[in-house]
Amino acid sequence: MKRRNAERGAVLMVVLVALVAMLVSVIALSRSMDTHHLVAGNLAFRNSTVHSSDTGVQSAVVWLESTVGTPTLNTTNEVGGYYAVLAEPDWDDEMFWSQCAGCTVSAADGAGNRVQWVVHRMCSSEGNINAAGNSCSLLTSTPTAAHGGSFSADATKFTGVAQNYYRISVRVLGPRNTSTLVQAFVSL
Repeated sequence: MKRRNAERGAVLMVVLVALVAMLVSVIALSRSMDTHHLVAGNLAFRNSTVHSSDTGVQSAVVWLESTVGTPTLNTTNEVGGYYAVLAEPDWDDEMFWSQCAGCTVSAADGAGNRVQWVVHRMCSSEGNINAAGNSCSLLTSTPTAAHGGSFSADATKFTGVAQNYYRISVRVLGPRNTSTLVQAFVSL
């Protein structure tokens, strides 16, 4: 009996402290898992917008192929989503993207993404690409050093049929305010 009176509950205090520590770690682990699920969800939404941007590039290429060789490509048509001059707009400006209703691929794809596109011709001014004073990005067959290119002995000399370059910019708006801007360059 004497031994039982000497016990003061020290083991009980150690067990209670251990239980509190385990409770705190369970709460921290559950909050960490919630954060991981949010991050994984956000990455999934971003990947979905990147994949949906392909439809915007394809739609713009189809439009370009249908207008190549026509005077339509010599002038800017903001309502049509075409800019004959290379410019750097404010990509986040909703007014810029809303000018062209026909540049939206569809109201929304299967993932709830809205795909919009615009095309910029890689030229310094409007008009014919061969007009005086109009500098366009072209693939040409002239030596580079003779026209201000590289004088290096190992410089690459591009040859081929002259083709004009176009920059296609695609914006995809998805769920949870996901926004992706993808750019592709094509030559026609």
